[in-house]
Amino acid sequence: MRAQVQKIEEKILAITGKNVEFNMEWTRSQRKCEQVERLIWKRKHLLDKMFVATPEEVVRMEQVNSRLYDLTQKMYARTEALYRKMATATYNPEFDDDVEVEGSLRFSPNGYGAVLPMANDDYYGSYFYEMFCVIDWLYTCEPLTLEEVEHCWCLRSPADYRPEMSREELGIKDDLNDGTTWYELVQPAADMLSRLCICHAIHDLSCHKPYSIPDILRMNDFCVEVKVSHQHWEEQDGSGWKWWKRCPFEEFRAKFVREAEQNCAPHIRLGQEIYNRTQSYFKDYFDSLTEDMSNVEKSKDLFSDKVYLHWQPRKDCFYIDENIDDYLHELYEFVRK
Repeated sequence: MRAQVQKIEEKILAITGKNVEFNMEWTRSQRKCEQVERLIWKRKHLLDKMFVATPEEVVRMEQVNSRLYDLTQKMYARTEALYRKMATATYNPEFDDDVEVEGSLRFSPNGYGAVLPMANDDYYGSYFYEMFCVIDWLYTCEPLTLEEVEHCWCLRSPADYRPEMSREELGIKDDLNDGTTWYELVQPAADMLSRLCICHAIHDLSCHKPYSIPDILRMNDFCVEVKVSHQHWEEQDGSGWKWWKRCPFEEFRAKFVREAEQNCAPHIRLGQEIYNRTQSYFKDYFDSLTEDMSNVEKSKDLFSDKVYLHWQPRKDCFYIDENIDDYLHELYEFVRK
C-alpha cells in the first residue's frame, strides 16, 4: 500500500508540477482538476487502511482532537460575543437591510510548519505537505469547493435582540458536540481510539473531506475566522430592500404602474405587464405560502406527494385593466403579511 500511495502521489505531481506551494496553473484545466481529485481520494483511502494507531499516533490523536474541540468552542463563543456587540453598538436599522455574523474553522496550510512530523512518516511514505497544498489549491477553484470544518452563524434579527437572551435563543449553540463521540465514523479498525470522545471536527475532516487519519494527525495550521457583514440594497430609483414594508399603498402602486408603463411591450396590455411583473417580483412570497390564506389554491404534483400552493387574486388584472387598483391593493396587503 505504501508503494501505491507513492505511485499515486507521483501521478499527482506529474499533473500539478512539483512547485505545488505556488503553482496553481493546473487548476485552470477542469480535466486536470478531475484527475487530481480522483487520485487524492484514492490516496486518502489507502492511507486510512495503513493506519494502525501506534502509541504515538494515539497520543497525537488525543492532542489534535482536544485542540479542534477547543477551537470549535472558541469559534462559537467569539461569534456570540461579536453578535451581541453588533446588536448593541454597530447595528443601524436605517441602513442595515440584513446583518450576518458567522464563524468558521478551517485547516489552512501555510508553509512547511503546517505539517507536524512523526516518527513513522517513512512508514506512510507520503509527501504530506505537498499533498496539503494540492488539496488546498484544488478546492479553492470553481466548481470544486471545500467547506469549513466547522461553521456557525446567528439567525436572530438584531431588531429582536435582548441582552438576556441565551446562546440557545440566539441560535448559536454547538449541537454537534454534545458529549457523544463521533468515533464510530472515524476509524472503526483503530480500537486504541475507542476511549476518546472524538469531536465533530475530526469526523468532518476524515469523512467529508479528502484527508486521511495520518493527514489529520500531522495538521498544524488551523484558522478560526469570525466576521460581521452589514448589508444594504437599493434599486436605481432609491427603493431599498423589501421597500414595500416601509411605504404606503400609494407609493407601492405608483412604483409598479410606472415600471410597467416604462417596460410594457406594444402588444402587451398594462394589466398583463403588472400581473407578470408582480408574480416575478414576489416569487419568494408565492413559493412559501401558508395554508391559512383564504385565497390559496392547492395542487398536487403528479409525480410526488408534494403539494404546491398558488395565490389566486380575487381581482385579477391580467385580462381586465380596470382591476389594476384592486389587484395591487390586494397584493399590497398580502405581501406585507
